[in-house]
Amino acid sequence: MTPSYSFAQDAQSNDGATFNLEEITVTTANKRPQELEDVDGAVSVRTADQLREAGVTTVADLGQVFPGLVIRTRGNRAYANITARGMSSPDYYNPTVQIYVDGVPQLASAFTQPLVDVERVEFLRGPQGTLYGRNAYGGVLNIITKKSDTGRVDLSLTAGTPESWGELAGTLPVIPGSTYIDLAVKAERAFGSVDDVSTGASNIDTSTDMIGRVALRYAPTGGSFDGSLAFTREHTESHEELYLLDRNVPRRAYVSTQQGPIPLLDRTVSTMAATGNWRLGDFKLTSISSYQDVDMVRDIAAGPNLLMSFPETDRAFSQELRVVHDSGGPVTSVFGLFYQNDAFTREADGYSFYYGPSRNAVDTDSYAAYGEATWRMTSKVDLTGGLRFSYDESSIDFTRWGSNSGGYFAGSFANSANFTSVQPKVSLGYQVNDTTRVYGLISRGYKPGGFNHAVTYPDDAEAYEPETAWNYEIGLRTATPDRAFELSTALYYIASNDKQIYVGPVGFQVIRNVGAAESYGVELEARWRATERLSFSATATYGRSLFSDFTDPTTGESFDGNTLPYAPNATANLFARYVFDQKLIDGTIAAEGALHYVSETYFNEANTLSQPAYTTVDAALELSWRSGVSLKLFAQNIFDQTYRAYSYASGANVFSNVAQGRLVGLTLRGSY
Repeated sequence: MTPSYSFAQDAQSNDGATFNLEEITVTTANKRPQELEDVDGAVSVRTADQLREAGVTTVADLGQVFPGLVIRTRGNRAYANITARGMSSPDYYNPTVQIYVDGVPQLASAFTQPLVDVERVEFLRGPQGTLYGRNAYGGVLNIITKKSDTGRVDLSLTAGTPESWGELAGTLPVIPGSTYIDLAVKAERAFGSVDDVSTGASNIDTSTDMIGRVALRYAPTGGSFDGSLAFTREHTESHEELYLLDRNVPRRAYVSTQQGPIPLLDRTVSTMAATGNWRLGDFKLTSISSYQDVDMVRDIAAGPNLLMSFPETDRAFSQELRVVHDSGGPVTSVFGLFYQNDAFTREADGYSFYYGPSRNAVDTDSYAAYGEATWRMTSKVDLTGGLRFSYDESSIDFTRWGSNSGGYFAGSFANSANFTSVQPKVSLGYQVNDTTRVYGLISRGYKPGGFNHAVTYPDDAEAYEPETAWNYEIGLRTATPDRAFELSTALYYIASNDKQIYVGPVGFQVIRNVGAAESYGVELEARWRATERLSFSATATYGRSLFSDFTDPTTGESFDGNTLPYAPNATANLFARYVFDQKLIDGTIAAEGALHYVSETYFNEANTLSQPAYTTVDAALELSWRSGVSLKLFAQNIFDQTYRAYSYASGANVFSNVAQGRLVGLTLRGSY
């Protein structure tokens, strides 16, 4: 579907066709208020209306609206590989893009959550280590929820096939002008599209996802303090983790007599957060305290009549304190301290005659201090510099019980390691005129070292080192004087070292630092209001992400020049929206269309497993009444394009996980 991207102001045609031209202010990209046009870095923002029009309902859908963002599940929705600017991570426990919800860092197993009552999403591209630290290696996704100062109710119901969902959200003023309760609930049901040819059962890959959030906010008008207490709980039950024999992918067929019973993913995510803001003259002090708890069980098919269970728990506490200074003078700054404790456990069933059950515990403590300041040297030139110092401690305690056979490991080990890193940043921005700005940026990203969370071999007792990257980019934002046309583009080059890669044969793989890679390319966003009724927008990226120095230490095989896994060379999203000249309803009738393209994507370092390039097409017709009610008929992936989200080889067979096919639905929405 088609987001009607924001420009600079509100406008309305004589016949009632309204265009959303509202100027966007980014409040969290650099952790201090800035207009989007003044940010010297690659940042994109999508509002709630834009996400709704694009059919984006979960984090996994955000790749449809942001340039160069690729999100693919790795068998199940709990873990997804997120790639930005060609920076990906084969180890999904240690991702390359960090996600925040209202300033709270999300655990990797909670990344692909539903978007509920969202005000906007910001996507910061390239290493963001100075302000965001660990795992902000390829970029950051900031999700900001709605916080109204008046009473409101928003309801949305979608009846579709093979998915349906509904959302109810609102704000209740407890004490008007100061105290509010925000409530939101959302439920999604996927009815499945994969058939079991062994039993004749249809649509075996069903799933249910329910999420609820409640927040108590104290935000007095004109007050020197505001704060909130928020609690979110999500429960997911899914049978999606089906790995189809590759020859069965086109017909979406599973063979349970050969591959095993239908799998189950059961995940519960609980998040608590306390946020406070104190305004003290020219200073603003912010405290964000959070606790997130993920309890998950994965029952995975491992052969005829055999399910293997892999229970996981992950509990993280984080605390951030930061001070923003803005006196209205030429210098603005932000300084902060950050701490996080992450306690992870993973249990695994034994495999009869080969190895016994096991338990692995990985604990990590992360400490950081950071600062960044911007100096307005002249009315047109800004200079920004920043620095972050990080210290991480990690430990592992692994035990496997029972006998072993065929070279598999039985026994226990424990170890610990610590890592330090410094992440600088410098940028220079030049305001050419009121609608054109150019900038240059150098920054460093950091993906921490640690221990393998999914132990398979004694070598996992050894820690892997941090992976780092230097990012160099130049960018341009420009628009016509009337802002009917807007363009944002950037050229980037990223050199990464000590790549963290799985090495060794399947079943005995360990994570090792194996060398270097480089990623370079161009990305753009364009928006054009062709007429009062017709508008277009596009995002596109083209580049290469290659291993420049990688030899597998276990096999001696060189992968120099190969493309990084999960990093397509090109992506594109094209959108169009047309508002009809009509008097049928008191409101607007609009037609929308979208096209999404992804070039060939490899799933392994040898580049022997891949999904060829593919294109999907969306369309919608929406009726919106001035009363706040709308009705939308939509179709995503109209031509039912079947494509792989993930593949792996085992012996002579290749197994793949397929992405969603055609989705057709009708959405009723109302606001009060």
